Amino acid sequence: MILNRVSIRNYRQYRNVDIDFAQGDGKNFTIIQGNNGTGKTTLLNCLSWCLYGSEIHDYKDDSSMEICNNKTANLAVIGDKIKVSVELEFLDEGEILAFHRVKGFRKTETGLVSQPSLDKFEVKTQEGNDIKVKANDSYTIERKIPQAIEDYFFFDGARLSEYFQKEKTKKIRETVFSLSQLNLLENASKNLIKVKDQYISKIKQLEPKIGGASEKVSEYDKQIKEAEEDLEKTENDLKEIKIEIDNINDELVNKKSTEVRKDAERNIVLDNAIDSNNKKLSKLEAERKKHVLTKYPFILSYESFLSFMELGEKSRQKGYIPPKFKRSFIQDLLDEGKCICGTDLSVDIEHRKMLEQLLEETNPLTDHAEELTVALNQVKEVIMKDIQKFKSRSFEIHSEIRSINEEQEKLIIEKRDVESRLTDNPLEGIERLTNRRKQLRTSKDSKETKIKNLKSHIEKLEGERGEQRKLVNKEARYSKEIEEFRIKKEFCENMSKSTETIYKDLKEKMRANVQELTKEKFIKISWKEDEFVDIIIDEDYEVFIQNRLGDLERPGDLSDGEKLCLGLCFMSALHNISGFELPIIMDTPLGNLDVDMRHNIAEFLPQFVGDKQTVLLVTGTEYTDDFRDTIHGSVGKEYMIEWNNSDEGKESKVVLNG
Repeated sequence: MILNRVSIRNYRQYRNVDIDFAQGDGKNFTIIQGNNGTGKTTLLNCLSWCLYGSEIHDYKDDSSMEICNNKTANLAVIGDKIKVSVELEFLDEGEILAFHRVKGFRKTETGLVSQPSLDKFEVKTQEGNDIKVKANDSYTIERKIPQAIEDYFFFDGARLSEYFQKEKTKKIRETVFSLSQLNLLENASKNLIKVKDQYISKIKQLEPKIGGASEKVSEYDKQIKEAEEDLEKTENDLKEIKIEIDNINDELVNKKSTEVRKDAERNIVLDNAIDSNNKKLSKLEAERKKHVLTKYPFILSYESFLSFMELGEKSRQKGYIPPKFKRSFIQDLLDEGKCICGTDLSVDIEHRKMLEQLLEETNPLTDHAEELTVALNQVKEVIMKDIQKFKSRSFEIHSEIRSINEEQEKLIIEKRDVESRLTDNPLEGIERLTNRRKQLRTSKDSKETKIKNLKSHIEKLEGERGEQRKLVNKEARYSKEIEEFRIKKEFCENMSKSTETIYKDLKEKMRANVQELTKEKFIKISWKEDEFVDIIIDEDYEVFIQNRLGDLERPGDLSDGEKLCLGLCFMSALHNISGFELPIIMDTPLGNLDVDMRHNIAEFLPQFVGDKQTVLLVTGTEYTDDFRDTIHGSVGKEYMIEWNNSDEGKESKVVLNG
């Protein structure tokens, strides 16, 4: 949306003011110049008040000042009704959209009294010659200019440096999501989960057993999601630790002493070798675990299987199968859901019914005893081969693990000697770097262990969830109504996961984009061209500045001018990724900046904001000749605030300059 004009009546200093704003054709800047106390911040407040009914910009000692203009109040006679009115007129895709707020007062002997009957808030839309007016239309406000993002479009330059205080980073993160409208995806995923839970409740009402299993699946989903989020955070922490270790390695290698360099380089080689061995050991342990879990049950059951075959052969010769084997054998097939011939009993219902019928017969396997014996002998041969393979591979894995552990022990002993020499080295900083490196290595090992445990935990949860899903799918197929609910539930579940995947991907791209844009702008605008080399914004939107020595500084470490500059660049980057088309209105954007910095801002600000409509509320000390000359090509309108304080009261006028 483009701000077309603002009309102000009796609002604080402004009795009767209309301002038209520059727009388009490369001259999208409007400059409003006024001395401190003449009403620049009041202009920002009148926008807030018109849209949201509240003034969020601080008046400090003047906070008790009445909202109604005191000159108008002084000139009114007892009984007069006075209206405080602000109307903002926008062009929204070529059509007029206006917001109009009025607050009423009545003059009495003791002063002004609120007159609620005169109060109103209207939203006006015009399409062609038709004008439509809606009273108290908060929906349009939230759709076009949500109050949550107001600070990031109409903001006070003097407060820019405050945006990076630690307690405000959560709000910044939430605002970024609102600006980029990522919160819509997040809400969509949450709503899909709610709909899924509703289907689970319906299934539970129809069939408690299936509903209970569905609830367990949902609970496993929640636990897996939490574990995956913890895993992602731990992996990110590990990346940062590795980066710092690499930086320390580089610094140690670059030390002048030949012996130090040699030990530092050898230490890196040892670290890499130890890490490589740890990965190999982890992989082998995982293989051994899987190997045992998949093959060991066959080994344990082999003797029982031979006994079963022996009894089966005796039964075949006698012409019958003992009932306890007959019933348990067929029942096992039914419970497993798969026949010995390979048929899927959950799909082939006729086959399942045939087996169920066999349970009722006396000697159901007699007619197929010969074929069954042949099949069981074949199974016996397969099991024997698997046992041989199991023993062979188990021996190989054991030998590899023992060999790597022996090598690992030698590497660790050598590493201790190398680190001991580095710690005892007299060169400045060696001991500090080496000790820090030890701490990081310990932290790295801890994070890697946690990652391994989390992955194992997730794998276990996924297995347990899979079992519950099988139960749901198996039982639901016997009821058409439940099956329909199950399909809808799974659709919501899959859509929620897909939405969440897209959300995470876009969230990371958004963070990287804001980081890159902030860096690009800050490096350009900074007068210390070789002082700062990088900007890092983490997933919580905490900002760090890397200097040329590689050290990370927080915004609080910067000078006031640098913080203001960083805030301006950060805000500009947020506008670039915003999903809202709104003007940028900045009060006192240049603050305490010196001449060089102001010149840089004047030169680069038009590039930063692009074709966005921009309004600058500046003091005379900010709007110097150099700044005016530099930004002149982008300025479409320029105003002066004229202040008058007479016996009748205070009044400010906004006059077109030139």
